[in-house]
Amino acid sequence: MATKHQMRSAKRLKNLKKQRGKYPLLLNKIIEISDIILEILDARFPKEMQNKEIEKLVKDKGKKIIYVLNKSDLTRKRDKSFNPRVFVSCKNNNGVNELRNKIKQEATKINKIGEYNRIQVGVIGYPNTGKSSLINLLIGRTSAKTGAEAGFTKGIQKLRLTKDILLLDSPGVIPTEDYSMTSEEKIAKQVKVGGRSYNQVKNPELALNEIVKSNKKDLEKFYKIKFRDAEDLIEKIGRKKGFLKKHSEVDSDRAARLVLKDWQLGDIRI
Repeated sequence: MATKHQMRSAKRLKNLKKQRGKYPLLLNKIIEISDIILEILDARFPKEMQNKEIEKLVKDKGKKIIYVLNKSDLTRKRDKSFNPRVFVSCKNNNGVNELRNKIKQEATKINKIGEYNRIQVGVIGYPNTGKSSLINLLIGRTSAKTGAEAGFTKGIQKLRLTKDILLLDSPGVIPTEDYSMTSEEKIAKQVKVGGRSYNQVKNPELALNEIVKSNKKDLEKFYKIKFRDAEDLIEKIGRKKGFLKKHSEVDSDRAARLVLKDWQLGDIRI
């Protein structure tokens, strides 16, 4: 007989799948009604966060895409292969005026007539890329809901940028090819780019291994320790922080989640 915990977990999984099924429909609706699309990407790994499936749909419908590389304060990298592009830091309020002017510039190229002639700008991207925070900076007030948890926004929000331009906020959506509830490899990638929160993943050690493979030197610099691999990092962090269980054994789950938290919150620059 299933325990209460197992029943709650099954219900939560069912709800997640149910909500997951609605998100692509919302995204398709946003693309359909928008004149311009802002694709929000994390400046640390923009190519890993591209939703090429959605980009193709946008371009097939003849809509304009502006790439917004957010969290640019967390990296020295500047990937200039995206065009048109604007580098933004919501934390430091950098690039926001440039983006606002870019939107207005593109809006002037679109002619709409009739009662509903306002330009609509859809904002799309992975969960936790800072879409809602960016919208709040663009419009100059706190209207879009924000949260630390990946996938906080649940539906479409319409917000006014100017009297002639509306911004459409949307739920963060992981591309179909990258989404999985079971593949450890895909889940690890989702955690790395912030699509799945550090406290939601079942196996944080595997997720951390994905980050170590590509950013070992950045982790060593931040924690001021040398390590061989993810397992060694967890061991050393656990002992350094005093995350110990009985018989002085390191609490590997707690240590791994600490590193993932530091990574996702942007404390570790790359």
